Amino acid sequence: MNEIYRGSEWRKWDLHFHTPSSYDYQDGSVTNQDIIDGLFENNISVVAVTDHHIIDVDRIKELQELGKEKGITVLPGIEFLAELRDREPIHYIGIFSEESNLETIWGQLENKTALFGIKSESKKINEVYCVLKDTIELIKELGGIVTIHAGSKTNSVENITNSLSHSIAQKIDIAKLVDFYELGKIEDKKGYLEIVFPAIKKHIPMIIASDNHNIRKYSLKENCWIKADKTFEGLQQVIYEPKERVRIQANKPQEKAGYQAIDNITITHTDFSPIKIQLNQNLNTIIGGRSTGKSILLGSIAKKLNSDKEVKFENEDYSNYVSQIVSNLKVTWKDGIENNERNIEYFPQSYMHRLAKNTNNDLDNLIEEIIIQDEEKKNEIDNYHNFSKNNNTEIVGKINKLFQTLSDFHKLKLSIKDLGDEDGINSEKAKLTVILEELRSKIQISEDEIKIYNSLIQQYNENFNKITITENQILKLNSLKGQSITNDNLEFDFVNLIDPTKTALSDIYKNLKTQFQTAWSANIDGLVLELQQQILQLNLFNNQIIENPIYAKGVSVFNNNEQYKEIEEKLKIQTNKLFEIGTFKTQEKALIEQYSQIKDTVKNDFREYYNRIVSIKEKLSLKSDKLEIKAKPTLSLNKYREILQSSINQQSHKGQEIVNKPIKSYEDFFSAVFELFELLLNNEVTLKGGFSTASVAQKILSTNLFKITYDIIYEDIFKQMSEGKKAFVVLMLLLDFSNKDCPILIDQPEDDLDNRAIYNELVTYIKRKKKERQIIIVTHNPNIAVGADSELVIVSNQHGVNSPNKGDFKFDYIQGSLEMTKKKDEKIKETLHSQGIREHVCEILEGGFEAFKKRELRYSIH
Repeated sequence: MNEIYRGSEWRKWDLHFHTPSSYDYQDGSVTNQDIIDGLFENNISVVAVTDHHIIDVDRIKELQELGKEKGITVLPGIEFLAELRDREPIHYIGIFSEESNLETIWGQLENKTALFGIKSESKKINEVYCVLKDTIELIKELGGIVTIHAGSKTNSVENITNSLSHSIAQKIDIAKLVDFYELGKIEDKKGYLEIVFPAIKKHIPMIIASDNHNIRKYSLKENCWIKADKTFEGLQQVIYEPKERVRIQANKPQEKAGYQAIDNITITHTDFSPIKIQLNQNLNTIIGGRSTGKSILLGSIAKKLNSDKEVKFENEDYSNYVSQIVSNLKVTWKDGIENNERNIEYFPQSYMHRLAKNTNNDLDNLIEEIIIQDEEKKNEIDNYHNFSKNNNTEIVGKINKLFQTLSDFHKLKLSIKDLGDEDGINSEKAKLTVILEELRSKIQISEDEIKIYNSLIQQYNENFNKITITENQILKLNSLKGQSITNDNLEFDFVNLIDPTKTALSDIYKNLKTQFQTAWSANIDGLVLELQQQILQLNLFNNQIIENPIYAKGVSVFNNNEQYKEIEEKLKIQTNKLFEIGTFKTQEKALIEQYSQIKDTVKNDFREYYNRIVSIKEKLSLKSDKLEIKAKPTLSLNKYREILQSSINQQSHKGQEIVNKPIKSYEDFFSAVFELFELLLNNEVTLKGGFSTASVAQKILSTNLFKITYDIIYEDIFKQMSEGKKAFVVLMLLLDFSNKDCPILIDQPEDDLDNRAIYNELVTYIKRKKKERQIIIVTHNPNIAVGADSELVIVSNQHGVNSPNKGDFKFDYIQGSLEMTKKKDEKIKETLHSQGIREHVCEILEGGFEAFKKRELRYSIH
């Protein structure tokens, strides 16, 4: 049976299975073919034949041959009964390699254990008890591994009572000897994980098996999944990775969707051996010596899938060669589709290191990309940018208005000055009033009539002045009526919405805009109408004054007196001047209030650039395990200085003082800006040519000199970390906060990290991340390939005198699992095919052998 090979994959294993060679088998008519067919129907990839106190050599050999036809590996094994301990004997199992010499193993077990009594004393198979410790030691000498019944399973290690201290010691001794605990039911896992393993300081891999005694009635309490080659060597990897390589559950573990993992790569370039590289859906490591095509392979995959990153930074020849390979490369995904548009994340050599330096704000941009993956956070940032844009426009308009108010104020002061001195006018008015009084005494009109006439003429003049002011108000209202009261740019912010919501909101906006504009015009028309009514009323009052007999008599009498008429006209001029001065002073007060209010709102608006970031920074922060991103406002002091240097004349001491004013805090900054604002308003700053006080004030106060930045915290603040630690944290940022589920391609991450970070942090991190996403890594470091338990290792080689490839192709590759082992065969000339994957790892990666030993010792009892 030809199977596609992808290294260590999850498959169903059954490590406790009986045949008719067991004394208590339920159906003696079952054939070896029946057994293989039954296992195949139940999707079992590896089975351990564990008959009671016997290894039926002939049967197992036949089962192995039949199994090959169905892709099933048959491991030889045997089930033992231990000597009695408390209530019942403990059952335990020895399992051996599929390549073992079965005659030798069975001969040793049959003659060196209590099994010898079966043939020497004719004891029954179930009456023989083999000493646990001695038998296990013999199994190990013969190259086998040991499983023992545990949990609620019958005849398990738990039959040893915990009531006596020596019994607890027995359990710990057994834990040191055995390799697997075979559970009776899945619920037993919890007690071992929470109580037993912490107590014995060892994590023993837990399995569940069928203990089947009739293939015609085959069933499993739950599927037992093991991630390994279908070999005894693969099974041993579970001992070294007990938490990662075995699962008791219904569904296949860590199964990724078809569009989330690359299935295979085919290269047809003339420099490459014609090979299809099958990839594992978890961790794939590409190893090889220098210039053997590792990075070329990874970079070509990345470029084929349209990565925008350079394969090798600032190396045009290398990039051009990769482009040639890309045109001869095919990427097929797990769902069988060839698609070059699907997403990947590609991190070329030194990428994390360059980001960690953050010289071009690339890291800040990266964090922003991470943040906006969260729709709520994206909305907060979008809202802030929209606010910043609108605030800029608002401040520019307000400063224009502020300087216009200031100009109006100065013009008003000149108008008042042009009218004359108020005290002098009052004095002149008093003098003219005395003259008029003297003239009136000589005119034929009674004193009472004069009083009434004076009152009427004063009222008439007041009404006339009010009419003039009201008509001016109507002109100003009519000019305001045509102005928009809505934000005409608001509709441009609808771009991030999609239909039908976008169209619906646009319609709402347009309708409301029309309604408000119509209401605005209508209300102004109402005010104008009221003022026109006031004018009509004032004209009516003046007409009534004109028709008054005493007024008419006074006009007749005084108009006929040229001297009186002249003095009265002069008095009217002075009275009108005083009225205008009073009106101007009222306007002056209003302008002063308006100036103060606008200035304060400009300052408040400018502070809002900072305040808004403070108000949303908690909403923008992120935390994942020990890694945290904290948002904060950051002042661009350099940008502020640039504005000052470009606009302010520094030839004077004052100009230099303004530009170089020390700023150590945000409050220092605001104080400096507002102090300069006052100086500009008072025209007390010497500017360079082409600049005005208004333009400089607008530039400084409308520009958002704050931006949202982020502190990265991982056991320390980012800027205080070593370069290697920074690079690792950048990698965590790239992956931990990403909501992507596409494959990850990383080229030699260890180049950016120190050794401690690689083993203690990166390896642990990759082991966790590969369960979520497919990872393909080029590496020179054995701890990444071995420590992270790479499911597939791809070994690359460049053809040379001392390292030939098949067919003399420039580049060639082989692939396999860490458990794929074969001693070097000097007769095989081709480098890649001369030894196993494990041997390549140890030879190519300096420290590879030590990495394997470290991995094997990781779960030893202390």
